[in-house]
Amino acid sequence: MSLDHLASLIAARAGDVGCAVTALSGGVDSSLVAAAAHLALGPRAMACTVVSELTPDRDLKRAERVAAHIGIEHRVIQISALVVPEVRRNLDDRCYHCKCLILRTMRDAFGAGCLLLDGTNADDDPNRPGLRALQEFHVYSVLLAAGLGKAEIRGLAREAGLSNWEAPSESCLATRIPTGVPLNADDLGRVNALESYLHTIGVHTVRVRPDNLMATVEYLPQYAEIIQENRDKIVALANRIGLESCTFREWAG
Repeated sequence: MSLDHLASLIAARAGDVGCAVTALSGGVDSSLVAAAAHLALGPRAMACTVVSELTPDRDLKRAERVAAHIGIEHRVIQISALVVPEVRRNLDDRCYHCKCLILRTMRDAFGAGCLLLDGTNADDDPNRPGLRALQEFHVYSVLLAAGLGKAEIRGLAREAGLSNWEAPSESCLATRIPTGVPLNADDLGRVNALESYLHTIGVHTVRVRPDNLMATVEYLPQYAEIIQENRDKIVALANRIGLESCTFREWAG
């Protein structure tokens, strides 16, 4: 498998459509798709990052960097996911409704005739609620079609020179809130602020889990020294953004 082969699959699927748009999250999977689409279709390929209260700041920054490296046109669209009651309620089908909102936003922005692409791959859980949304919006998941899993994708991304080829897998901020606990902008904003700071000091895999005005910082064991050295600063930031306390726990990943 090669980037050229992925490009050929996209070109065959796109046919003579006016454009193909990759839902660019900033992760390695969608970045590789964007690179293949640009190789296949040139200026007919675009990338789009839909940003909401559920989007970590670092995801947008990665998306912007990788789009600039690829040379693909990149559009950022701001939305509110919390206006959707089914997203706000945070039940088992939240991802389906959120994905529908993102894809509807992209379709409205680029036109119903534009081919939508995403980074779903062969290692992804086939029972994810969001996959139903991909089917309903006729999204082409070229990595899945090619049978590529995460390890192969990282290898291809490295060969393509993508700077995020070894970046850890991420998930939206809503995953820090237990299912069934309603989402609100204050909690999500605090999670984003703390995780963003932790990334700047070198803790690259971390989860901040709020519980009322408390938060637990979960980190991998290899970051224990960084956490210990910066513990007071982390707690001080938590206090500044409205949390009363902040605890720490090693996380198995």
